[in-house]
Amino acid sequence: MRRNVLAYLFALLALSAQADSLSVRQLQALDSHSGLLCASALLYFDPREQAPDPRLVTAVFHHLTSLETDVLQLGQPPELVQPLAAMRRLFEQLDGLPRSDSRRYPELIGSLLEQRQQLREAADRRLAQSGMAEPFGEQSRTLANLLLDYQLRHYPLTQKDRWLLPVARLSELDGEVEQRFEQLQSQYPGQLQALTKVRSSYRFVRPQLQQDGGAGSGGAEFYLSRAVLDLDELALVSTAPTP
Repeated sequence: MRRNVLAYLFALLALSAQADSLSVRQLQALDSHSGLLCASALLYFDPREQAPDPRLVTAVFHHLTSLETDVLQLGQPPELVQPLAAMRRLFEQLDGLPRSDSRRYPELIGSLLEQRQQLREAADRRLAQSGMAEPFGEQSRTLANLLLDYQLRHYPLTQKDRWLLPVARLSELDGEVEQRFEQLQSQYPGQLQALTKVRSSYRFVRPQLQQDGGAGSGGAEFYLSRAVLDLDELALVSTAPTP
């Protein structure tokens, strides 16, 4: 009888740990998807562009849908629902404007970034409470935020410094990304080929991420967005790390 009770308790603990791990991955994905959404929006809703790539607005909508799924799976807490609903409204406003009114884009983009910041802070609080970190998710959200920072640096928006990463922090993050790739490739040998591909994508656009001035790049968008989504998929299929 006692053995049965102990087995039942251990099973409950295992299920609880799995649920906590899943929640952490979803919170990390929430941060990644919101970063990708804003990065794509910065490229498409650029007042300097007369004929932006229509695939970018499709990407924004896709990331918005992913965010709504993330929040639904997390139980729709108000602190996540409210900024996400505001982001959807802002996207609809942006998408509804004709290019002749593109001068209004930066103001709405600023509001979008503000709501994204609120969403991110709420997710960060929940992650801090969990005391857990999933390495694939951490790498995913770091790459997404590096992409967003890059696109924002090149976007014609005043008073954007509060959302930009300090230059010194960019260098630190680059080191952290490389170190985390080393750890992931060592601990998850079964995913070595996929991780090598993702790492190559990052290294390909790495020089661009350090540039300042000019216009943002769809190339950086393509490679890093794919890298982020690949890492999210790896987080779901990877087993426990090799000691």
